[in-house]
Amino acid sequence: MAELTTVTFAFYAAAVILAIGFTGNMLFRRTGFPEILFLVFFGMILGPWLGVFKQESLIPILPYLSTLAFMMILFNGGLDLNLRQLISQSTRATILAVTYFIFVTLAVTLFARFFFEMDWILAMMFGPMIAGTSSVVIIPLVNRIGVNPDTATTLAVESAITDILNVIFLFVLLDLQIGGVVDIRQAGTDLVSRFSVGIVLGLILGMVWLRILYATRNEEFTYISTLATLIGGFQLSESLGGSGVLTALVLGVIMGNDADVLRVFPLRIKLQLLEETKRFIFRFQGEMAFLMRSFFFVFLGLIYNPTIAVSTPILLASFIMLGINLALRYIAATLATFRSQMSMDKATITVMSGQGLAHAALSLVPLQFGLPNAFIYVAVVINVIILTNIVTSVSAAYIKYRAKERLKATKGIPSGPLIPPTGT
Repeated sequence: MAELTTVTFAFYAAAVILAIGFTGNMLFRRTGFPEILFLVFFGMILGPWLGVFKQESLIPILPYLSTLAFMMILFNGGLDLNLRQLISQSTRATILAVTYFIFVTLAVTLFARFFFEMDWILAMMFGPMIAGTSSVVIIPLVNRIGVNPDTATTLAVESAITDILNVIFLFVLLDLQIGGVVDIRQAGTDLVSRFSVGIVLGLILGMVWLRILYATRNEEFTYISTLATLIGGFQLSESLGGSGVLTALVLGVIMGNDADVLRVFPLRIKLQLLEETKRFIFRFQGEMAFLMRSFFFVFLGLIYNPTIAVSTPILLASFIMLGINLALRYIAATLATFRSQMSMDKATITVMSGQGLAHAALSLVPLQFGLPNAFIYVAVVINVIILTNIVTSVSAAYIKYRAKERLKATKGIPSGPLIPPTGT
């Protein structure tokens, strides 16, 4: 009976999560305040405050939730990316991602080394947990608040690059900590392999699936077959040593930019016959991305441990790392946008710093491998995730408000020449 009650309550909780996600999304569109904080707060109520869901029973779920969320969000983001802008902004996005990652990793390593009195390798593990942004947060936001298309594309590509850098670099450090030695050449090879295999497989899979989708456009359940392709492609990429994240992103880009792709690769597809099928898939994918995003942010609240996380040393470290993150992100944004029109958006790039899924997952790795003081990583990183999401949410609301005010001011300007009043 107790099990039935738990299951029943879980379904009620799922219904409330979706309702809060929908309501929060509706409020965001009307007020500019994103739903992220509502969802995290609700997770805290169900988890650490009421104890309905226990943290120890949730941690094993995180890798599966992370993988599925990565696939859904990045595929959805790829569908919305403009291929021409993606190519034109890839260099600047790489500069932004790499410089930001290096600067933050070096700075938080020095801080953690002396503040927590950690060994150098353990201190450096904070780097990939703190650097980078979350595609789960950034991609949906920049598409809603009217950011310059080039800036939006740069931010989206940056989040994908830092996700990969974070995962690879953390596991290199883990090998060094556990094994005492790391093969630098092998680490470099792994990095190149993950990028190249992920991109190439995504390109091939995208073009093959476009052709299959065209041939089966009149069949039912085309979204389910597309979802099967996405999941299979993600796992195949990982099995071949590539990045499933990049494969999902590139698959979405190919499907979302089929007209440009067909100019280069003649696949004998009449796009007008595929439009209705694509609209259905895009709409359904948007719903699924919303579903995953809602559950993910509630999950963050569920695994939050306030007893540790709000202690003075942890809170102080969290705010200092937030300051380090934003200051160095501004420097990286300045370098990446040098001599470009995007330089006007470097403040926007700086505050679009929201972290999430990958960072939360990586913060649990020391705990899974029994490293010293593993609880410190979880507490600090989740605090930083919450703080960066607050910064991003408030900033997004302000950016959207300013955009509306500029639009009102533009509409208020007379279209004809101004004639001074008589007698002046």
